[in-house]
Amino acid sequence: MTEFKDPKEIYREALERIPLTVEEHLPLIERAEAWPYPELDRLWVRVETSAFAAYPNLGCTLLGPEGEVVSSMFMVEIRNPYQSLTMHLRRPPFAGKPYRLEIVLSRDDQVLDQRALDFDLVYRDPGETKDPK
Repeated sequence: MTEFKDPKEIYREALERIPLTVEEHLPLIERAEAWPYPELDRLWVRVETSAFAAYPNLGCTLLGPEGEVVSSMFMVEIRNPYQSLTMHLRRPPFAGKPYRLEIVLSRDDQVLDQRALDFDLVYRDPGETKDPK
């Protein structure tokens, strides 16, 4: 007669063979870029983080020329190190004026890394420009 293994034993053995992912260091923001769309009422944001084992949160806040919040976005437990998103300005844009994008990488209640990008609200073609500022 054929002998069958207990399904719980098969499951336990399978779990033992899975390599554990261990973070050697906390995730960091490795690269961040902000690119205004031609009509200046949207912003293309690209953020790249280092590898992570536990999913971090990513928050982006766009501040206008007077320091007022004109757009914000919060992503819970991002799954990939690379994020590409479009932020819509909630107020009319001020062409050529200075804006600031604040990016915060967090997990639970701990801030892992943060970055601020200062730029003038002018259209630059991402395919032709090397310095997004």
